[in-house]
Amino acid sequence: MAVKRLMYYPGDETRLRQVSKPVANLKNKRLKRLIQDLKDTLESQPGAAIAAPQIGALKRVTVVKFGQNDDADEEPMLTLINPEIIEAGAPETGFDGCLSIPDVYTWDTPRPSWIRFRALGEDGEGIIRRVDGMDARVIHHEIDHLDGVLFLDRLQDKNELYTPMSGENGKTKMVRLVDLPRMNG
Repeated sequence: MAVKRLMYYPGDETRLRQVSKPVANLKNKRLKRLIQDLKDTLESQPGAAIAAPQIGALKRVTVVKFGQNDDADEEPMLTLINPEIIEAGAPETGFDGCLSIPDVYTWDTPRPSWIRFRALGEDGEGIIRRVDGMDARVIHHEIDHLDGVLFLDRLQDKNELYTPMSGENGKTKMVRLVDLPRMNG
């Protein structure tokens, strides 16, 4: 198991904002190792997906766990190589968070309500699939990573970022980041 160190914003921002290069050779030991590293790292984290730039590799590879919609069963991890969106539904605002920006969340990121994408699987076979809801948000988020875009860039109001904090009776509550200084002072 090769869990890799995640790149974190803002310390690794320069690296996270670089555009990843397409994968040209699928029969490559380094690519197989990268895919396994992504799977191992995602398995060790509470996220729905991870993109290669998040572990320092500027390749157009992501590993996702579909089934993030409330009414769906989570599916096994799927590797997407050189993914691209070929159709998208109207944007809707909704939840977003990122392994590279821990404990910061929003419910205001505009992303397509559905997408149809194409990619190569790790076996080299073509994948064309339509996903809706949260699965569409996850794919869009990961392709953003491959393009050097963070979910913070899509927010219209940076005041709508939240972090979990212990509240009364030990229950966790979400607090806006802009409200934290007032709480501490």
